[in-house]
Amino acid sequence: MSDMKQEQFWKIRSKKYNNLRWVHERAYIKAFKSSADFNKNNLVLDVGTGTGVIAHAIAPLVKEVIGLDISQDMLDHSNWKDNKYFIKRDIRDSIFYDKVFDKVTARMVFHHITEETQEAMDECYRILKIGGKMVLSEGVPPAPEVKEDYKKIFKLKEKRLTFTEEDLVSLMKNSGFKNIRVFVHIMKNFSVCDWLNNSGLSKDKQNKIYKMHVNGSEIFKKAYNMKNVKGDCLIDTKNLILVGEKGTGSFKEVLLEDLSSNNKNQNKKEVKIFKEE
Repeated sequence: MSDMKQEQFWKIRSKKYNNLRWVHERAYIKAFKSSADFNKNNLVLDVGTGTGVIAHAIAPLVKEVIGLDISQDMLDHSNWKDNKYFIKRDIRDSIFYDKVFDKVTARMVFHHITEETQEAMDECYRILKIGGKMVLSEGVPPAPEVKEDYKKIFKLKEKRLTFTEEDLVSLMKNSGFKNIRVFVHIMKNFSVCDWLNNSGLSKDKQNKIYKMHVNGSEIFKKAYNMKNVKGDCLIDTKNLILVGEKGTGSFKEVLLEDLSSNNKNQNKKEVKIFKEE
């Protein structure tokens, strides 16, 4: 997708993005927050922050959150307040110094990074401190036998990647993450109508995607625990939350990291985050 097409895509989506029920689902946000030990000393980067929902959710738990997104239109719906800051950049731009963040988060972001996906994850690893954690969340097909149906539906909606649990674990492992834990969050009674009505898609595409759900095979309907209620199609979607740690490295690296932290605390100097242009 060209930069111009991508910009237009998010401009359209931004208008109704905050109306999406799944975006604000409390159980999902709670599961995301509880997956990693966020604390008041943490400096966090939220990759693909969009309208800042995750940044706002974790802000009370940490020292500071920087939200990063490629779309100014999405960022215009965020809220610069307290310990939250938002900037328009791509994670692949490599604008941060090495080992500056305690946590990096990315919810429903990496399926949009259709090019240089591994490089984007490598960058998340690079900017984490030793022992820092990456919290990654993505939606996945609810069962292997409906993966192709899943891909067909989303192909009609947008250009994106389809991940499995194995894909996501490999993505993190290939960047160097260790001790990867996987949590499953089932979002029950996900409204297909709400999702489509707030998608920014044409009515024609909305109708086609809706019919692909309600006219799906019995295997498809069973995998999604599909129900038709008052003209809406309700499904149970499967979301994974993965937490990986940046390896501790050699004894020398750990020692240097400890010495650096002690010096910063003693001198109380501001930590440099951004590389100089």
